[in-house]
Amino acid sequence: MKLGKFTALMAGALLVLPCLPSLALDGVVVVNDGVTATLDANALKDIYTGKTMYWPGGQAITIVVAGDKADAALEAASGMNASAFKTHWQRLAFSGRGQQPKRADDVAAALAAVAASKGAIAIVPAGTEPAGVKKLDVN
Repeated sequence: MKLGKFTALMAGALLVLPCLPSLALDGVVVVNDGVTATLDANALKDIYTGKTMYWPGGQAITIVVAGDKADAALEAASGMNASAFKTHWQRLAFSGRGQQPKRADDVAAALAAVAASKGAIAIVPAGTEPAGVKKLDVN
């Protein structure tokens, strides 16, 4: 009988844990200097899954993907691996419900793209010095 209660408790915990807002982000979130928003883990996920397409104030969000160096952080932010992320955004773009993220060859190119694009956001590897862009703390 005790084993049945334990199994039920563990099954319930497994159902609830994915709903808790946690973000083990191995990277730094950077945005264009014109962005004045704050983000928590859920808001970041909503951006990276296409649920949120505009910053407060109406500026369109442009996602910049920093090559393969930020794949782990991208997965933490979106809940999808790099392949699923790409497929997800292709579907949104082909259905007319979103624009595919811009792809940068390396971190420096990603930072330059974010600096040059109003409303842009990117996740770059931890330890990156964000020059020309604003670093956002994700709560």
